[in-house]
Amino acid sequence: MPTTAHTHAAAPVLVATDLSAQGDRALDRAVVLARELGARLIALHVLEPGTSAAAGGAPSWHRLTEDHREWASYRLGLDLDGAGIDTDIHVESGDPAEHILHLAQACGCGLVVTGVGRNESLGRLLLGSTVRKVVRHVAVPVLVVKTRPHGTYPKGVVATDFSPESGHALGLAARLLPRTPLTVFHACDTVLGMPGDAAHAPESLQHDLDHEMRGFLADIAGLPPGVPADTTVQYGEPETLLSEYVFRTRCDLVVAGAQRMKGIMGAMVGSVAERLLESLPSDVMLVRGQAVP
Repeated sequence: MPTTAHTHAAAPVLVATDLSAQGDRALDRAVVLARELGARLIALHVLEPGTSAAAGGAPSWHRLTEDHREWASYRLGLDLDGAGIDTDIHVESGDPAEHILHLAQACGCGLVVTGVGRNESLGRLLLGSTVRKVVRHVAVPVLVVKTRPHGTYPKGVVATDFSPESGHALGLAARLLPRTPLTVFHACDTVLGMPGDAAHAPESLQHDLDHEMRGFLADIAGLPPGVPADTTVQYGEPETLLSEYVFRTRCDLVVAGAQRMKGIMGAMVGSVAERLLESLPSDVMLVRGQAVP
C-alpha cells in the first residue's frame, strides 16, 4: 500500500506486528525510524496456522480466512495513513520467522522491528526458537520494542566485550540511529566477583582497560564524530550490571551483538536473551556478527 513516491538511499525497515497494543508500539517506532532514515517501511502481519485451532470460537478476522487478511490490511492501512513515508503492507499465514526472513532478504531490508506480545499471532517471536532463527539467519539488526516511542531515542547503550562483533554492533547502531547519543558499556568480573566501579579499580587495571577501550574504538572503521558520546566500565556480573545501569540512567535502548561473544553478549541468543527482554525496561537491538557461518 504505497504512499508518497520518492527515491530512498536507505534500506527498507521491516516491522512485524501481531496487531496487539504492544505491536502498535513496534509499529510506531518503526515509523519514527523509517522517517528519520528516509526509508520505505514494510509492515508484516502473520497468522500462524495453529492459532485458529487453539482459539476455537475466535472471530473470523482471527482465523486463516480472507476476512482476516482484509481486516488486517485495513487495520495496518489506518495505522500507517498519514505517516508521510513509503509503506508496503503484507498479510501472510504460516511461520512468522520464515516470512520475516524471506521479506527481509527479498526487499533488502536494513532493520527488522517487532514488539513483545506473548499471546497473539507473533507472541512467540521474542522467546525460544523463533528469535534465535531470525537473529542467526537475517543479516540485519533485530529491534525488540517495549516502550512507547516519543520521537528519536534520547540515549542508547551499546554493550561490548571489545570483540569485533560488538564493534560491528556499535557501527550499525551509529548508522541506524544518527541522532541518538550512544554510550559504550563494558562490564567485567573482578577478582573476587564483587561489583564495583571504575573509580575504585586498581590503577594498573584501569589503565589497561582504558587502553583496550581506545584500541577497540580505533579499530571500528567509519564511526562518525561524536560516536560514542561516552564510555563506561563497571566491575561485577555483566548481566546484572547492565540491567542496573539501564534502570539507573533511564536508558531507552540497549544494543548488543548476538553471537560469538564473551559473557553477556555470547548468551544473548538463548536463556539470557529471554531474561533481559523480560527484565530490561528499554528496547533491545540484537545485532548478528558479520562473519557467522
